[in-house]
Amino acid sequence: MSVVARIARALEGGSVPRWAIARAAAQGWGKITSRSVARPLRLPDGVRVVAIGGATLGGSGKTPLAVAMARSAATDAGANVVLVGHGYRASTREPRWVAPDDPVQLVGDEALACARVLAGASCRARVVVARRRQDAIDFAAAEGATVLVVDGVAQTAPRRASLALLAVDADDPWGAGELPPLGDLRAPIASLLDACDEIITLRDPLASPSDVATSLSVSRPVRVVDIASRGVWLAGALVPWSDLASLRVGLVTAIARPARVMAFLQRRGIRPLDVAFGPDHVAPPLAAISARPTKAIDLWLTTAKCAAHATTADGRLHEWARRALSGAPLAHIDHMATPP
Repeated sequence: MSVVARIARALEGGSVPRWAIARAAAQGWGKITSRSVARPLRLPDGVRVVAIGGATLGGSGKTPLAVAMARSAATDAGANVVLVGHGYRASTREPRWVAPDDPVQLVGDEALACARVLAGASCRARVVVARRRQDAIDFAAAEGATVLVVDGVAQTAPRRASLALLAVDADDPWGAGELPPLGDLRAPIASLLDACDEIITLRDPLASPSDVATSLSVSRPVRVVDIASRGVWLAGALVPWSDLASLRVGLVTAIARPARVMAFLQRRGIRPLDVAFGPDHVAPPLAAISARPTKAIDLWLTTAKCAAHATTADGRLHEWARRALSGAPLAHIDHMATPP
């Protein structure tokens, strides 16, 4: 009798406690993800492929790391770099270059946020997105890419990537340390380690200890990468953190780990007077804050991914966002990984 059948029979008899169901589901998740950590992809000849995976389901820093790698390869090495963006919630059917002013519904929020950062960096790195990663890879190779940075893939098969990096958060590298539904690990730790060539630990220099690399106790090489944050972007201009100290600030965001954003702000002396969180990969819940009595807010903050939903490429609010905020300004947090 299969595991699923045994669980179903026990459920019918009322003899399986909730924790046992969750444990069985986690074991099933582990078996599936162990086999799928290495994605079956055809890699083009003569092109270096950098795979960027994350240890947890959101919040590990893989996308900032992918942007940093793409920017570094294009700027420092002069390569023709293409970042293969995460196409989650994208509606495009054909592979396409992502422009900073593309509709977020067409290309997805992560790919659009990446394109805006790389465009601002004035480097030769572009972002491509497609319904299938394989289509995006084939398109980029045909357009002359010499380096592909693939966001959201821990390893490739049957041919391994030129370099596979596993992004982990310095303060919480393995999340809850359990597989879903008990925790937020993307796959069993052993499978993640087998897939990667190096572990990249992303840390906030204002928070994480300097010995975080040794605290992981893993056999793979570990590099520590700092997150640089100079302030917030408001209508295309950078406002330093020191200028926010006297403002009444609110936070509105829709990401997997909002508590980490709160901690990030508090370490910079910013304590939001009002907060609103929404589910990941959707527009920030601006209507929620406009529909309830709130404290007077001078400036609302959000993340770059959330800003992709609410603002244009130059930081101006879309009309629906402007109405929801009743004219209050919205800025997104400057948050960039330094290239390893």
